[in-house]
Amino acid sequence: MRVTNSMMVRNMLDHLKNNRGDLNDLNEQLSSGKLFQRPSDAPIKVSDSMNYKSQLNRNSQFQRNLNQAENWLNTTESSLKSGTEVIQRARELTIYAANDSMTSNDRKMVAKEMKELRDELVDISNAKLGDSYIFSGQNTETKPFEVVDADPDNHVKYTGDTNSVSRRLNENVEMDISLTGKEVFKAEIENINKIYNQLEDASVSGEDIGSNLSEMDESINKFAELRSEVGGKLQRTGNIISRLEANEVHLRDLKSKNEDADLAEVITELKMEETVYRASLASGSRIMQQSLVDFIR
Repeated sequence: MRVTNSMMVRNMLDHLKNNRGDLNDLNEQLSSGKLFQRPSDAPIKVSDSMNYKSQLNRNSQFQRNLNQAENWLNTTESSLKSGTEVIQRARELTIYAANDSMTSNDRKMVAKEMKELRDELVDISNAKLGDSYIFSGQNTETKPFEVVDADPDNHVKYTGDTNSVSRRLNENVEMDISLTGKEVFKAEIENINKIYNQLEDASVSGEDIGSNLSEMDESINKFAELRSEVGGKLQRTGNIISRLEANEVHLRDLKSKNEDADLAEVITELKMEETVYRASLASGSRIMQQSLVDFIR
């Protein structure tokens, strides 16, 4: 095959174009720090990076759910702790007032503190996390209890629902994080209210007042069990958070290895391509210096 000057020039220009393209790719990698800029540059790596990004997004959502769950459970535990202290104090007053040597006036003085304890327990049951009432089930915009002054035997009415609030903590775990006011506080509020009414009634004996102690002991035990249950859930959420944080570090490392350029290697390749490109230009300049007679042969 005859090789003409025009063929040599055309080949030289093609090689220069390819060399310039390689040089541009390496410049983009160096300036961006990424191995690819467009999906067409490395389809498989792009697909892997999208998969890692999707996993990281799910991981981040699970961590947000866990933070919400921990805040909810911590608020619940704090309310249960405060509720336990109220019931324990009410129990102490009940023991004190059960003494038949006390006069009706003495018991009315105790009744004042008992009334404050009852109201405080109602206030604790209406605990909120942000704008959400935590003891109203899924009806979080409504206070769990409404005071009913017209009915002395039923001081409060539960206005929430019995549906549980849950959070998805990872691919395989969905946790119920809620307790309803009906199961936690209703009986305790009514019991303290009953004792308050008895203390206000001069005809009630100390034995009748003391008969409430067994219910109060049951309430204290119930609150201890509920706090233990909440504590176990908090322990589990802490363990899951640790695993998710470790998994996030692992996924970010994989994503970085898949798409981040090795700058030292890119610089080395860039210098090599610059040398090749300069050599191509030098070679091309010699070809372009041929005479017009050489081109028309």
